[in-house]
Amino acid sequence: MNRRAAAWRGGRIDRLRRADMANLWAESPGMPSQIALVGEFDARPFLDPDGGLDTGRIRRELARRARRVPALTRRVLWTRHGEGPPVWVPDADPDPSCHITCGRLPEGDDLVRWCADRVVRPLDRTRPLWRAEIVEGLPGSRFGLVLVVHHALADGLAGVAIAAALLDPAPDTAPPDPAAAPPSPPPAHRALVADHLRTLGAALAVAARGLPHLPGALRRAARQTRDAADDLRSTAPPTSLPRRVGPGRRLAAAEFDLDDLRAAAHAHGATVNDLLLAAVTAGLRDLLQSRGDDVTGLVLRASFPVGELPGQQAGMLLVGLPVGEPDPLRRLALISTATARMKARLRTGGGDVFDVLRLPGPLARLTVRWMRRAARRHINLFVTDVPGPSRPLWLAGAPLLRAVPVAPLTADVPIGIAALSYAGTLSVSANVDSRVTDVEVLVRGIERDVANLVRRTGSA
Repeated sequence: MNRRAAAWRGGRIDRLRRADMANLWAESPGMPSQIALVGEFDARPFLDPDGGLDTGRIRRELARRARRVPALTRRVLWTRHGEGPPVWVPDADPDPSCHITCGRLPEGDDLVRWCADRVVRPLDRTRPLWRAEIVEGLPGSRFGLVLVVHHALADGLAGVAIAAALLDPAPDTAPPDPAAAPPSPPPAHRALVADHLRTLGAALAVAARGLPHLPGALRRAARQTRDAADDLRSTAPPTSLPRRVGPGRRLAAAEFDLDDLRAAAHAHGATVNDLLLAAVTAGLRDLLQSRGDDVTGLVLRASFPVGELPGQQAGMLLVGLPVGEPDPLRRLALISTATARMKARLRTGGGDVFDVLRLPGPLARLTVRWMRRAARRHINLFVTDVPGPSRPLWLAGAPLLRAVPVAPLTADVPIGIAALSYAGTLSVSANVDSRVTDVEVLVRGIERDVANLVRRTGSA
């Protein structure tokens, strides 16, 4: 025990951040907090002499690259009372090939649709929090790759970075094998307690230095709490969509030319994110009308993270989507005005639902779990948009042709929309509860509205 503790003396203990913990606290049975990337590659560099896909070689190439990605070779050390938050530690048996499996797409099936229930299978919390599945049987000399990581391991941008590190920046890149080194032992109880006490002491010192500024801090906190409470006070309007999320999923996706989206957003005085939200609103309008819902005056509530780009203020917006507005340009204008106002509030220190993560640990945990239970009363859907690589990626000479993101469903909110830009294309997926059997209506509505707004670019 003393030798293990000594090994960490003077070293850095890498604890999970509060945001990482929130993604664990927000989980519930059937709703793991896991994000995914569904990729399609050109299979020709991996075909054997008989024309079959050499999945063994793909698996070896992926495992070789995974060894160089630190996030994929560490696991969570779950701490005990008095030891502080959980810690990231090197995996004692870092064999990435154990996380890589192979599957076959049923004949005539669609890869994205087939992946829906595979993405939601829980990861093993005693091992590094990721897995990958190589998928053969795709048409057109392609193979699929499904990469699943836990949201505690990576948010949107970190997930993109992991995928980029797992792949190659050029077709002829030959990554060096990482130097073999035995993993360091995890910190012992004594080291964890000592580190936790140092962290608490530092926090108390910071708090003591801030005592002269306490009145101003309390006023800011009151304003932030009031702002966040206002966001959560309004309830989500009822629709024919499920009020609770079960274990099954359905998944559909569409792709758009990113330059067309940028030009359309600029022409209409909006951002690409605004245009995405407007198109999602149109898709929801089509979906609900096809179900017989009365959409007159209907405004659905979407949770939308902002500030994932460096230098921006992070926060979570609760945006009203004017599903009842029939005019596409009017819908876009309403959303653009609303998001601009809410972003301005964040820049001036206004509160948002992320502020609960600043509470003391036990209180933050209780609050996040309360919000998970309450979210279905206040939110109709989640939407996220993450910037991805602007240039193509490769795997041992095989280009990545398509990259589709998958957002998790949490808090009994039945729709999760995820968008990812990659090499000039924006992929948008809709991950829904399996009872939403008409998810294609939603996605086709998104496609139709984007085409309509792009077509109107010249006349804006």
